[in-house]
Amino acid sequence: MKHVLASQITAHHTRAMTQDSSHDSDTFRQFCLSLYAAQGVEAACLDLQDRFDLDVTLILMCCWVGQHGVRLSPDALAQAEQSVKPWRETAIDPIRALRRRLKEAVGPIDPERAKSVRDLIKQAELAAEFVQMDHLLLLLEHLPGRDARMADRAGIVRGNLLRYTAVKGIETDRLPRAALEALVAQTVKPLYQDEEGEDGLDTETRDARSETPDP
Repeated sequence: MKHVLASQITAHHTRAMTQDSSHDSDTFRQFCLSLYAAQGVEAACLDLQDRFDLDVTLILMCCWVGQHGVRLSPDALAQAEQSVKPWRETAIDPIRALRRRLKEAVGPIDPERAKSVRDLIKQAELAAEFVQMDHLLLLLEHLPGRDARMADRAGIVRGNLLRYTAVKGIETDRLPRAALEALVAQTVKPLYQDEEGEDGLDTETRDARSETPDP
């Protein structure tokens, strides 16, 4: 079953997310939508959500701050989990459950006739997730600064995800490593693309070549 974020990926590329959100909120939302659209990420998120009861917005938060070089401590992750749990259980989970239930017939109403209702529910679910994302940003305001070493970013993202799963009581050997590595790879991929130009070379290699005399 697709997570509701998937329904907004195409729209994300053609219009701004909201007109009244702050820059940081908008940036975080755009990151979540872009990462979720990357190859293998949707499947990874759904696997971790449905098999291990992980929160997709928290998974994406781990990736976002890790991309910026921020290591989340177990205490910070536990605080984030406990802070959003009431909203998730009261708003997001029931809306998602209803959306999924309407993919099956309800009495004489078949799924096709209920599609317009499911579409409205998708919008409500996404709005609820955006509320949770904005709340997570408030919790992140006082985190430590960035680690400037680009080579460490993948390890930081991976560490954030592993610490989150530990906070949820999941043993490491139970985790689907392919799902975690898909999240890590797609999170750091834009960082290295930014370092490359149209010729596919990183800045250091291009500078070295420019200093080499022609034969």
